[in-house]
Amino acid sequence: MDFSITPILLSWGLVGALITVTIRFVHQGYVHRSRIRSLRSQGIPIAPHSLIIGHISIFADFRRSHPPDININVFHIWLARSYQKYFPGLERLPPVVYLDLWPVGPQFALVYDAAAVSQFTQTKSLPKLHLLTQYIKPLTSGLDIVSTEGALWKTWRSRFNPGFGSRNISALLPELIEDVSVFTSQLRDLSGNGGEWGPVFQLREKSADLTFDVICQVTLGMSSSKEPSQANSSFKSALRDQVRLMNLSSNGGLLRSKLLWHRAKISKNNRIMRNVIMPFIESKLYTSQSEKGTKGTAKTAIDLAIQHAHSEDTQRSTKLDPDFADMVISNIKAFIFAGEDTTATTICFLFKRLQDNPNSLSKLRDEHDRVLGPAPEHAAAVLSANPHLLHNLPYTLAVIKETLRLHPLASTARQAPPGFVLNMPRSGTATTQFPLGGFAPWVAAAGLQQSTEYWPRATEFLPERWMEAEGEPLYPRKDAWVPFSIGPRNCIGMELALAQLKLVCVLVVRSFEVEEAWDEWDEKLGEKATPAQKVDGQRLYEVSTGPVQPKDGMPVHVRLRV
Repeated sequence: MDFSITPILLSWGLVGALITVTIRFVHQGYVHRSRIRSLRSQGIPIAPHSLIIGHISIFADFRRSHPPDININVFHIWLARSYQKYFPGLERLPPVVYLDLWPVGPQFALVYDAAAVSQFTQTKSLPKLHLLTQYIKPLTSGLDIVSTEGALWKTWRSRFNPGFGSRNISALLPELIEDVSVFTSQLRDLSGNGGEWGPVFQLREKSADLTFDVICQVTLGMSSSKEPSQANSSFKSALRDQVRLMNLSSNGGLLRSKLLWHRAKISKNNRIMRNVIMPFIESKLYTSQSEKGTKGTAKTAIDLAIQHAHSEDTQRSTKLDPDFADMVISNIKAFIFAGEDTTATTICFLFKRLQDNPNSLSKLRDEHDRVLGPAPEHAAAVLSANPHLLHNLPYTLAVIKETLRLHPLASTARQAPPGFVLNMPRSGTATTQFPLGGFAPWVAAAGLQQSTEYWPRATEFLPERWMEAEGEPLYPRKDAWVPFSIGPRNCIGMELALAQLKLVCVLVVRSFEVEEAWDEWDEKLGEKATPAQKVDGQRLYEVSTGPVQPKDGMPVHVRLRV
């Protein structure tokens, strides 16, 4: 062979590969842009759309009008408020807003209508969007109930449901009260002397330690605060580092996730977490048969999953099946990740809303006095002896629901198959169809839950709306409240989250004042402080490229109530 022609052949090969890639890119661009143009030709409202960049300019407008660390969740409410710019002449935002972000992202269909949401989450539950399952894959290898579909999802969801049911959460209440009591002790240590304000600290950090302990208690029967150990500490560090790496992968794309050091670190973290979880599985596996028939006692999620599996196993095997172990471990990691993160951030926004609404805070304290007695220091003992009293706090639940209405920290996105449509009623029996084939329907939770179509005085914090009787002006439309999603794929941890938030209210609000402390925080950060970064005039807003976080971890100070 004449080696002198080798460089020429290599050059032509590279040119050919480049041409092939370019043709594919152009073809994909034509398909995506044509899909939007086809919808417009059907009379469906479409925001200004470019053949070159699609709707990327709209997303750029959002970025320019917000601080650089803003969370994507805020986009939903921003677009709802800015709709007249992008849909001039319309009296209201369309129920489905198509958003073409190719090639930097998928083509989304943002759904702002409650009835439409139920059509792809409840009437027919579409598969989860692959971007969401890819995000959590480094943690769970795609074996968790967020990522799985069909019969596999149904089997494992049914196995874990009892562990997160209201009956089991009530049975675990004494342990949860202990965990929240540790949190209140930390707040007491951070309070000033003689009713003075204490030093500034990040509330998100303390609330995350609490929620980590609670979810570990419910899933494993492990508490890092009550039973500190090297294993517990290493598990928490590995999980939080894994979440950091997941956010980096999400933000840095495919290239970062393929780096050897990145993948090695992910493997190491998973190995550490597996080594902590596996002994719990093995101990439960070998003791579950002897405990069979025990009623009225609290069970961890692992206990009940193994019992459920045993009831299905006609062989009654005492050997640990590797596939079974992998599924349990993956789901436990997913539960702990989700249970720690979202509830910890909700605690922060809960105190923010109570700080800004002193009348609501006063009503909350009054309810606790009536139901639990006037001595806050006895509340934990009263609840431990009478767990049912936690369900006798309607205003407390209303405060929590209203916080979650204004701060929904998660919203589901699905993948629609070809031919799938949303049917929206117009007048009489007529309907408007919104085709979703090729699009990812995404519940615009923040926009839906602040829509004046469903919520009178939508932007106000009004726990009283949850106390209204049906037919009264503020009575909430239940299908427009979706912080835990709806349908069969709703959040399995809803009952636990609500119980935990109630306990925080009960054990904190009568004993402490909690207040944002931005001046002290700015002084502490010095040149790194960002006082100019605000949303709607507020220093506290939703940040992060992954799960929602409060800005700067919500700097606060606390003092004991006199």
